[in-house]
Amino acid sequence: MKVPESLYDLTNAETAFMRVQGKLERLGPDELRPQNVELVSATSLVLGVSDRVLQFRDRAKHLPEFDASCFDNLVDYALSTWYVHVTNLPQADPPEAAAWIKEVVDLRSKLLLWAEPLAASGQFEQAAVDQIKEGQGHKDAASDVVALVGLYRAVWDKVQTMCGVTEADLIRAADLGPKVFALVGHRENRLRSRPDSSLRVHRTWSLLDNAYEQCRRAIQFFRFDQRDADVIAPSLRSNPGVPTAKAPKAEPPAAQFPSPEATAATEVTSQVPAGPNLGGAGGPFTQNQG
Repeated sequence: MKVPESLYDLTNAETAFMRVQGKLERLGPDELRPQNVELVSATSLVLGVSDRVLQFRDRAKHLPEFDASCFDNLVDYALSTWYVHVTNLPQADPPEAAAWIKEVVDLRSKLLLWAEPLAASGQFEQAAVDQIKEGQGHKDAASDVVALVGLYRAVWDKVQTMCGVTEADLIRAADLGPKVFALVGHRENRLRSRPDSSLRVHRTWSLLDNAYEQCRRAIQFFRFDQRDADVIAPSLRSNPGVPTAKAPKAEPPAAQFPSPEATAATEVTSQVPAGPNLGGAGGPFTQNQG
């Protein structure tokens, strides 16, 4: 799946979380949704299909008794869920943390070094480069690296022969930037750790899950005849798996009918009068044991 454009600026995830934080506190226990998905995959899916989902936003606003704010908040909820999840994972810094941070700082310097002349030649927007240059600290460095990858990738066919940046640089930066961003965010979160961090993740996920399902309801209404709503907005819980073979259904036993000879014998026997019961259950010749 293509990396969503909204993830090219990782600080956008933190900003989105700040926008929805007030809604988390108002979410009641009965509004929490089952957290039975892998959150990074689920948020990536929502962000990946958000462009085509949001095409139905204006039409949804005209549906009677339907709250179309689910479309307005969808991307913020997805980014917030990703941010809260990756910054609340209970794990220590990996041993490579210091090396990762240094490499991100070096990659930022290299990508910025070549971004300046590319902006001057009109390949990049100068305003975008200037904004990236304002970043400070390791968290901004990680975000800047991913934003710079987005700039290069947008015109890579044109600029790859015009600069000293390589394909390997972009691949490495795209991989390392999110790791360092999550690492630094994790550190910050540990410093202001709250006992309800798991509940916060659950609440944020519940906002996203509910909003996405409401969007899917509207799309299913609009695309009922085309039968492609699940293609436009796939379920976050679709997992058909490998079909299992069903055990063969047991056939009922064939009915057994008595033969004519057995039937005749039964009729004769039933006509013989039964003798008197002289000896009780033991028969007429049972001796009493004195």
